[in-house]
Amino acid sequence: MIKELLHKQIHFSQLLFFALTSSLGLGILLVVFQLFVDTQSLFGSSSDLLSNQTVIISKQLGRDNAFTPEEIATLKQQEFVKKVGGFTNGTYRVQGSVSIMGMGGISTDMFLEAVSDRFIDVDNEDWNWSPSSREVPIIIPKNYIDLYNYGFAPGAGLPQINQDLIRKIPIELNLTGTSKREVYDAYILATSEKINTILVPETFLNYTNQLLSPDKEVRISRVIMEVVNPSDPKLLDFLAKNKYQYFQSELLSSRISYFLQLVLSIVLGIGILITILSITLVVTNINLLILKNKQTICQLHFLGFSRKQIANVYLAISYKILAVSIAIALILTVICKFAFVPFFDNLGVQTSAFSLVYVGIAAIVLFVILAIYYTKHTHKKIKQMTAVNTSLLTTEI
Repeated sequence: MIKELLHKQIHFSQLLFFALTSSLGLGILLVVFQLFVDTQSLFGSSSDLLSNQTVIISKQLGRDNAFTPEEIATLKQQEFVKKVGGFTNGTYRVQGSVSIMGMGGISTDMFLEAVSDRFIDVDNEDWNWSPSSREVPIIIPKNYIDLYNYGFAPGAGLPQINQDLIRKIPIELNLTGTSKREVYDAYILATSEKINTILVPETFLNYTNQLLSPDKEVRISRVIMEVVNPSDPKLLDFLAKNKYQYFQSELLSSRISYFLQLVLSIVLGIGILITILSITLVVTNINLLILKNKQTICQLHFLGFSRKQIANVYLAISYKILAVSIAIALILTVICKFAFVPFFDNLGVQTSAFSLVYVGIAAIVLFVILAIYYTKHTHKKIKQMTAVNTSLLTTEI
């Protein structure tokens, strides 16, 4: 009986309109969340060891192209720079030897550099070295592996290697300084598409520089900067004014990533705004439905029906609207996910249907949060409505 009485002022077309309005905002939220999940390799450091907000600069070639402490201090003072670090090089000669599966090996002169660990996204337990250890982790450019696989290996009759096998390749480092010679074992911990050098832990380079060539000065050959916005005109003007060199493609990639993230953030903000407006609209219309039935609600409460029983009628309506909205939003998200696959392929981004699980979890969280909000608001409204007011117990004329 209570449902029939309270449903008199409710029309199906109204409920459908509320659901479609809510689904628009929720759909934008879930679609943008899906895009963030699928494009994390472009935003974070998961696709490489360096963040997309980093820029590596160097001076023009010349007799002395090392960065001075004053120049480093000037870089740190710039408003568009978050943090600054320097690439330091080894002050000794390095010869590396590699033996692959008993089929002979390679021996070549090489070089070692180091940069502060705070710029490299590697597990600290792996990217670590102490003087008591004789094994050194190194990071090499990915194109070194490509050159070996497609250039050296076929001609030398050596097997090709993939990313899973490189860590198992034994490397011997022969270090010869001005006062001493040392031999260390090394292994390739990871490869990078952005670092065009052979990196070792900073602790290792500092220790061996002091041990092998204490009389040589350690210089900063290049500088790595984490910037606020890679496309900031002030940054580009500063680099041009000081004649600092940098990889144009690297900065372009960072700028594309920044703009893509900015666009998604704007769309996410629009989605949140639409969702808030749609939630407000739903709440306002539920309030209007309650107001239309004000006298009936008060009379039902006077006759012995509890506030909870009355509120449950309107909560059932709210839950149905919310469930339909979430369902429509999920359908839109799935459609958009598969519609965006060709664009992701062009960007080189690997997507997986498993990411829809995260969207499903997000949808459940949204449903629970909004359901709790609707519940509290409706109970509060019914409580206010059924406050003692004998004038409401009369029959409408």
